[in-house]
Amino acid sequence: MIHKTLVPDSKTVTVSLKVPAKYVGKKIEIVAFAKNEVQDSKNLSPALPGDPMSIRQFKEWVKQSESSNSVSLDEAKNRWESQRRKLRQLTK
Repeated sequence: MIHKTLVPDSKTVTVSLKVPAKYVGKKIEIVAFAKNEVQDSKNLSPALPGDPMSIRQFKEWVKQSESSNSVSLDEAKNRWESQRRKLRQLTK
């Protein structure tokens, strides 16, 4: 993914792209849009909403996760199967 913010000095902006060799001669799609908001390049994935974690926040999150209760994979599967049966009965 390429993310570049431009500051145009006129109404017309020329954008040049260097296409990787494996795409030469193939159909590619270029998507461009203009908006006033500038997106933080540290958080470009729509799968990760919110602000990026600092190193300190990440360490605290790991510490909290390590000290919290957990369940085994077998127990989690059993709980899910039980819940699945209940949901199927409700939807019949």
